[in-house]
Amino acid sequence: MIKIVSATILVAIIILIASYFLRDQNQSIINNIETRNSSATVAEIEIIAFGDSLTAGFGIPLEESYPAQLEARLKADNISVKVINAGVSGETTRGNLERAAFIRGQNPDIVLLGIGGNDALRALPIAETYKNMSETIKILKSGADAPLVILLKMQAPLNGGVGYKLEFDKIYERLSQEHRLLLTPFITTEVFLKRENKLPDGIHLNKAGYGQVIDLYLYKTISDVIEKLNN
Repeated sequence: MIKIVSATILVAIIILIASYFLRDQNQSIINNIETRNSSATVAEIEIIAFGDSLTAGFGIPLEESYPAQLEARLKADNISVKVINAGVSGETTRGNLERAAFIRGQNPDIVLLGIGGNDALRALPIAETYKNMSETIKILKSGADAPLVILLKMQAPLNGGVGYKLEFDKIYERLSQEHRLLLTPFITTEVFLKRENKLPDGIHLNKAGYGQVIDLYLYKTISDVIEKLNN
């Protein structure tokens, strides 16, 4: 019991320290965003939400998924935007990598990359997950007028052990630093540990859960990015 409590406290401290770094790095990246030369007009920004079942909205109506709720929330604030749901339930980082070229070919303004959860659930080798995600990011950022990639930070469950979780969770900070990506929380204890935010399977979020993720983590970063892209 003492070991479990100590591990939980350690994870919380690491998350707190990372949050300070995340805030400073994100602001630096946002400050340096340049207006894109896009086929879309200034009045419309195209976002592709690229990920697994947490993007697809497993177990809930499509309009309750986070991409649909995000689009509705942005439009409610008179931000002209289209958010395309490119989530595939059950997808690992390997499958995500195999789809990356197609997503890049759509030439969106922004890609929200939310992947890794299924790797963690299966306790797949962390080095393999990291490599797949890194290659995916390189493809998404390749070529002229590449989209701005926002990485959504997932967390591993404890079924693979505390050591696996700590190492897995570091992937997102590493990738954001190495590829100069905006990084925003997505799966957090603040939202995920509340039973009313999840489906009965205990793994996937429901409408309320995704709504909180948008309000707490996604909305400000994405609206700030859109403002810079349109200036």
